[in-house]
Amino acid sequence: MATLDEYLATATSPGPARTLPGCVMIAYQTTTGQARCKSFGTESVDPSSPRADTPLSVDSCMWVASCTKLMTAIAALQCVEKGLLMLDDDISLVLPEWKEARNILRGFDDATGAPLLEPTTGPITLRMLLTQCSGLAYAFMNESFQKYIKYQVACGWKPDANSERLAPDFPVPLLFEPGTSWNYGIGTDWAGRMVERATGLTLGEYMDQYIWQPLGMTKTTFRILDRPDICSRMAQMSVRTSGSDGSDGSSEARLAPYPDYYFPVTTRYDYGGSGVFTSPREFFKVLVACVDSNPVLLSPVGYGLLCAPSLPPLAAAAYQTIRTSLVAAANAAAKERGTPIPVPSPRQYNYALGGMLNLDDVPGGRRAGTISWGGLPNLVWTIDRAAGVATLYASQLLPPGESLTAWIVRALEAEVYSGAFFKNATLLGKWKNRWR
Repeated sequence: MATLDEYLATATSPGPARTLPGCVMIAYQTTTGQARCKSFGTESVDPSSPRADTPLSVDSCMWVASCTKLMTAIAALQCVEKGLLMLDDDISLVLPEWKEARNILRGFDDATGAPLLEPTTGPITLRMLLTQCSGLAYAFMNESFQKYIKYQVACGWKPDANSERLAPDFPVPLLFEPGTSWNYGIGTDWAGRMVERATGLTLGEYMDQYIWQPLGMTKTTFRILDRPDICSRMAQMSVRTSGSDGSDGSSEARLAPYPDYYFPVTTRYDYGGSGVFTSPREFFKVLVACVDSNPVLLSPVGYGLLCAPSLPPLAAAAYQTIRTSLVAAANAAAKERGTPIPVPSPRQYNYALGGMLNLDDVPGGRRAGTISWGGLPNLVWTIDRAAGVATLYASQLLPPGESLTAWIVRALEAEVYSGAFFKNATLLGKWKNRWR
């Protein structure tokens, strides 16, 4: 059976049978203070692009999408530690546009198509925004929200790119009473707006001053078009053009270059949930800082809050159901592919301010208390403070949530926790207590 390295070398090799554009894997251990990395593939699958011959590397720029959420959570917690924000106060104290805007979308009138709205009985809090239990949704992931936006446009509302997320003039509905269920959505975007209101800085300005510069992250931005030095190393987004991931032995072309950034780069907002462009090397500095409790970002109490279970009971039960279903689907896909999951998934989940939290040890893998999340173009990170391990898998591939990526990430986890990954990976740096 091929090793993970052998598999990835073949999967990213240019040609009609190519199944992956490229990927970067990085892992860190506190016991050695060393970060090591492996890279496969190229910065583009377009044969006509000069980047088709440029190897993908830890310094290739990527849209990291929802990896942004971790940095926004850190920024929000910094504001909490400074006394500028409170985790459990009504957000309307900082965002007055939310004082009258809290309505739950219960459906639509059969005759007129008008949305049926019901006022909430309780407040939305910063904690709810960060843990995805506020009731907010992503429009592209929710048909009811899409229908609601179409109705508002028909009534005269004129959106710009993605403005339904943050525009003060847009009455964003909720899907449920805040704190009573779980739904992935735009809560972290609004948490980022709270940081802006509390500090008088844009989110990008704040992160640059209090996260990026302290960690030596000089090629990280919300404003990719303003940074030609970053654009010049931008890995091109790829999209899978068939349902095949290569496991069926078919030889048709499966990957194509995506024509643009996918993310609306001309937006006027710094989206705390998805807007950052950076390199794997630079984002990994955030993960190392969290594993080692680097005091330049947060206090020990702050890191504890970042990784602690934070969902109220009803939301926790809902999230456990969601995760159990997703794990079952991933296991079924792996079984159909004939590639057993190298490391089992956790069984018990909650959600922390920083990301998904597993509550049980995984045999051969992450420890209880690990937080993890990722980004839409198939990026996945983990912070395991108990074991002193951080990992990152980074690519630029659509659609999101590929079962093949899930298998690779679990294989990476198995290699990291067995120690095999560190034996033949390239030394990226000795980072313990060295933050640049």
